[in-house]
Amino acid sequence: MKIRLCNINDKENWIRLNRAFMAYELSDEGFWNNADTISDEQFGIVFEEALNNPELITMMMIEQDNETVGFANLMTIFSVWAHGKALVLDDLFLLECCRGKGLGREALKYIENYAEDNGYKRLQFQSEFSNPDAYAFYTKLGYKSEDMHFFVRYFN
Repeated sequence: MKIRLCNINDKENWIRLNRAFMAYELSDEGFWNNADTISDEQFGIVFEEALNNPELITMMMIEQDNETVGFANLMTIFSVWAHGKALVLDDLFLLECCRGKGLGREALKYIENYAEDNGYKRLQFQSEFSNPDAYAFYTKLGYKSEDMHFFVRYFN
């Protein structure tokens, strides 16, 4: 397995994998800004904008046997609770055929090492209640969860 930072040549794979993730995850119509309905062209614009803002987002590709099988989208925030930079795991996705083989564990360990090596004080993320597999995965790896509400409002 190989994990690496995204580059411009990853656009099509990143879009393909994000669409697969949305098909797997989306259950609350409209809550996630109908992201699953945007065109590939618009998705490509978002990808390029993200690449041009590395201080805000880090995108990683997960490969196995020279095939891209997953991705991670990570956001940087400053947290007074963590006393410095925190890394937010916004998305971590592996194709179904690659789950249960230790790739997710390896990917998360890579992300933890990346966070430590780059001066982050905390790694944090949320998982929807409608995704019990994610809950089982993260708790198995020793992560603690907190019951919280997640609020969102979109602006045009």
